[in-house]
Amino acid sequence: MPWRLLSLLVLPAVLWLDLGLAGNVDVPPCLMAPKHLELRLPSRGFTWLPGEEFDGACDKVPTKKWTRSPAGSVDLFVYADGPSGSGRYWNVTLGVGGKQQSKSSRGVCFTTSTVGWRTLQQYNKTPLPWLEDLDHDGKAELIIWDSFQLREDASMAEFGMDSWVYRLTPDNSLALDWSLSRQMAREIAKAYRAPLDPADQVLGPLRTQAADALEQFADQQCTILLHDSH
Repeated sequence: MPWRLLSLLVLPAVLWLDLGLAGNVDVPPCLMAPKHLELRLPSRGFTWLPGEEFDGACDKVPTKKWTRSPAGSVDLFVYADGPSGSGRYWNVTLGVGGKQQSKSSRGVCFTTSTVGWRTLQQYNKTPLPWLEDLDHDGKAELIIWDSFQLREDASMAEFGMDSWVYRLTPDNSLALDWSLSRQMAREIAKAYRAPLDPADQVLGPLRTQAADALEQFADQQCTILLHDSH
């Protein structure tokens, strides 16, 4: 599935998301954008999220393949199948279940790409966690790892890494948490600022661009352009 990632990032119809900056013509658009503001979980079964390349029912996940973490009165379950191909594609299944359940019985699946790892290379959270209690409140959040173009017509070597954090809501949907997403952007930017050993004359400028873009988003100095997939 070559260049599937670009089809997710470059779409004709976009809308502005107001981060307190929309409408200010002096504020540039961010290089990165989440595919989903909310992950709505079905009442039963597993289905692909709207706007994904696939639709219908998700593939079944073997019980022992799930990773689970507590999220209040229920647990979150994740199975991340990847990375595969030159684009480092992942098929991710997300579920929710009771404390006594050995596996989740309902949830959603989606695709993402970590092709931006080619420029990041070093990060203190490896292997990349998909579930983590980032704000230390005893409830895990979902982390969706993603990549963004550093320039127009980017090759697969010219992407940066980013992530989007989602919090379980009382109605068992997962809503995008902007504050924690900005926190993660700062963390990843810090990793991009760290020098590689030995210094790479090709990667160096790309890593600087990625760090700049992540810090711009974290500091709300750019405007997110969202694709309306619903």
